[in-house]
Amino acid sequence: MKKFFSAAAALGALAAAVLAFAPGCESSESNDVTVSPGHATVSRGGSVSFAASGWDNFRWSLSDGSLGVLSATVGKSVVYTATASGEGTQRVTATAIGSGASSTNAVGYSGTAVVTHK
Repeated sequence: MKKFFSAAAALGALAAAVLAFAPGCESSESNDVTVSPGHATVSRGGSVSFAASGWDNFRWSLSDGSLGVLSATVGKSVVYTATASGEGTQRVTATAIGSGASSTNAVGYSGTAVVTHK
């Protein structure tokens, strides 16, 4: 009986190791999304480029669409342009999306940069 439990434990450990290193699997360390730069300051009409890393593709969004616009909603990078006058704070978020036929499906990992309007 003891040999059976030892063999089962060894097989379980082997299966876990294979799954952890299987192609296409992401470890907890690789689930991070980073947006660069992390902070920018702009005035009306000013632009700043943002790039995301940590995954292959991203969906971009804004916290306040009345302050500015993005050059795209999907991709590795975007350009944010301030369209409003005055002060405010905008959050530019990149959310990782899956690949293949369902490339618009969010996978739940995101990163955010802050834009300060002057």
